[in-house]
Amino acid sequence: MFKKENLDDLSVTQLSDLAEKVWQDISDLYDQEDSEENDEKIQEMTNYFNDIKRIIRDLHSDESYPRGG
Repeated sequence: MFKKENLDDLSVTQLSDLAEKVWQDISDLYDQEDSEENDEKIQEMTNYFNDIKRIIRDLHSDESYPRGG
């Protein structure tokens, strides 16, 4: 298992940094030998990563200006 942060207490910058760290951890797991344990860790960490990104998107959704790109 890995330690999960309380996402509600983090700023957008902290969430972005955490998302980057979790993504790197997921990438490292993909580089390891295939195992059921690794597959479960990858699934759990991917769900956590998606939760982090969802919160970041929600925090940006109340912006009063259109986001260009």
